[in-house]
Amino acid sequence: MKIILAMAVSAIVLGAAASAFAAGNTSATTATVTTTIIRPISVTKNTDLKFGTIVRPSTSSGTVALSTTNVPTVTGTGAILLPSSTTSAANFTVSGEGGQAFTLVIDPTVTLTNTATSGGTLTVTTVNDAACTTACALSGALGDVANGAKVVNVAGSFPLTSLTNTGAYAGTMNVSVTYN
Repeated sequence: MKIILAMAVSAIVLGAAASAFAAGNTSATTATVTTTIIRPISVTKNTDLKFGTIVRPSTSSGTVALSTTNVPTVTGTGAILLPSSTTSAANFTVSGEGGQAFTLVIDPTVTLTNTATSGGTLTVTTVNDAACTTACALSGALGDVANGAKVVNVAGSFPLTSLTNTGAYAGTMNVSVTYN
């Protein structure tokens, strides 16, 4: 009986020790959960790109250019910008959460198609004053009451020859923005 009682006591002691060992071998921690909510990003066109009315060169070729500050230049023998012409660099406003980085993508070239029966196309090479097509940032700071913003002007140039078809030309330039 003493042996059975001793074995029972040993089993209880070993069970208690195992429970104490298991309880002493646990661990717990916590994690912080966070998020940041920002305004959507958008781009709005304020002004279209307008080169004005151009008289083509009488011989050979030339170039029509418009700077992002709306300064026109026309080269080529006899080629001129009519004084009554209205020119304008395209103007866009990017808006969203203040201080946020974004990528700006502007078509590097735009094809203008002659809308008259004479046909033909012109290829405009675009330029912009953003100087940040891969690493732009909106004004302001995260959480500001007002939107962050960045204004971008886009202009360009195209070649012109004495054989360029007359008539009105039009095309579409794509501009997009994405948060980084």
